[in-house]
Amino acid sequence: MAAPDPATARAAVYEGPGRLTVRDFPLPELGPGDMLVAVELAGVDGSEVHMFRGEIAAIDAIAPVVFGDEILGRVQAIGAQAAARRGLKPGDRVVVEARWPCADCRPCREGNYYLCDHRWEKGGYGWMRADAPPHLWGGYATHVFVPADALVYPVDADLPAETALVACSVLANSIYWTRTAGIGLGDPVAVIGPGPQGIGAALVAQLRGADVVLAGLPRDAARLALARDLGVTRTVVLDGGDGAAQLRAALGQDPAVVIETAGAQPAKDLALAAVRTGGRVVNCSVPPGPLSVDFTAVLLKQVTMQSPLAHPHTVPEALRLGQVLRARGQDVGRMVSHVFALDQAEEAVRTAGYETPESPVKVAIRP
Repeated sequence: MAAPDPATARAAVYEGPGRLTVRDFPLPELGPGDMLVAVELAGVDGSEVHMFRGEIAAIDAIAPVVFGDEILGRVQAIGAQAAARRGLKPGDRVVVEARWPCADCRPCREGNYYLCDHRWEKGGYGWMRADAPPHLWGGYATHVFVPADALVYPVDADLPAETALVACSVLANSIYWTRTAGIGLGDPVAVIGPGPQGIGAALVAQLRGADVVLAGLPRDAARLALARDLGVTRTVVLDGGDGAAQLRAALGQDPAVVIETAGAQPAKDLALAAVRTGGRVVNCSVPPGPLSVDFTAVLLKQVTMQSPLAHPHTVPEALRLGQVLRARGQDVGRMVSHVFALDQAEEAVRTAGYETPESPVKVAIRP
């Protein structure tokens, strides 16, 4: 087998529905403010499953695309200005955030760069065309290009890769979502869906002092067991009966906040049925395609609907929290249940989408 070309990167490229092809790209030339990061571990998330299936037309319209917006790696090369401004050097370990702010729109001025008015033109990791230099705009690759405006955070050398990956994505989301929901001491909180995002949200809500129950289906028994091992104190299996009554029984009262992370119509319906009058439903996940909402029920219960997107400004806090939890024996890196090589990227996405006999929690790619 020939040795890899040191001037070449490899990436799993989305060509169209159901097709990821590993291709070689030349390493990009760097400007003084740019960086090149060698990828250590990249997460596979639910949005990429939908993209791979061809369910998101905007991605099909710009293919070929390198997926992957959860990126952990090491600085391989860095421009002089970037090194001085970021305090980084080759060999330093970093996570690269999926989006970054522009210079002039209102959401970015207010700090919410995930809602940037120019996000479709400006792009970000996992959703930019790969057929023109610098090509490397996603974590399903041996390397990613990091422009001067991108957000990059240092990672401790002793933090396991899986822990850092879950922290910079799942925990970062959980911090932002629970903060947006205003969850505090003693609040009864139900989290629907025991995937990584649900487990993370339950853990962080508990850290905020809430009384939490994490709910799943019978097929989620292993995930619920992992959640308990990681410190979620109460879980419930929804058995097909009155799910709202089951959540009420687990908490001893109707939840003041329901965080819905499953992203399916029955879960959305349950969230609205279960939340108490005057409570809050936090909408964190959606499938491609339409959903129905009973706005009469929203009105009659005076429910506040919140839809926090991603995790602006919470990655550094999440990395610190990952360290703290690990020191307590609650290593969130255990959520990474399946790791694939770059050549297995298609299998990785199919596994994450439950198209194989596996029962994953969190899937990752190690290029």
